[in-house]
Amino acid sequence: MDRSMVFLLVFPLMGATFLDEVARKNEEGNRLFAEGKFEEALKRYRDAQLQNPEAPQLHFNAGDALYKQDTYDGAIQEFGRVLNTGDPTLLAKAYYNIGNAHFRQNRPQEAIGAYKKALELKPDDLDTKINLELAQRLLDEQQEQQQDQEQQQDQEQGEDQKQGEQEQQQQDQEQQQGEDQSEDHREGEMTREEAERLLEALKDREREAQKRRRLRLLGRRYTGNEW
Repeated sequence: MDRSMVFLLVFPLMGATFLDEVARKNEEGNRLFAEGKFEEALKRYRDAQLQNPEAPQLHFNAGDALYKQDTYDGAIQEFGRVLNTGDPTLLAKAYYNIGNAHFRQNRPQEAIGAYKKALELKPDDLDTKINLELAQRLLDEQQEQQQDQEQQQDQEQGEDQKQGEQEQQQQDQEQQQGEDQSEDHREGEMTREEAERLLEALKDREREAQKRRRLRLLGRRYTGNEW
């Protein structure tokens, strides 16, 4: 299951103007996020990041806004920038959302790894346990489908090989029959009349071929441009 959480910011001692400006942009982003205007919220978080690029809460909020726009790789990148925080609660939420983003992209193995890290930080989180179980089921289904596909491919390859062998056998048989028939013709004796008819047919074919060659030569002389 999905859940989103945007954060207010708590800063160490800094100039009041700087604090007010970053906090204001983050709060505007949170308001837009709550209204479902995720693209506009992201712009506010980006503006705040320009002034305080190291704030993990801003990266988390930007990751949430990207996630809501189905930009999962970008969300994973933003959540990943939260992982150096010393806040275990925020860190657990970041791992949870990373798992969700992987799950949405049908990458259950990566999702499982992220959920397990979240549970190390927050062992009693029910949502994370449920999503971990769902990711494991998805992984099992994918592995089962892959095994079925591999078995089907092996079966098809075996059938193709068998068919190829049968076709080769048939070709060998036909070739052998042709050789036998050719041998029969060689063994038969040609009469003088048959030899004369064959010779005359060859002469006729040669005369016809010469005629066609002459016509082609004439045609080439009058085709126009020569390339």
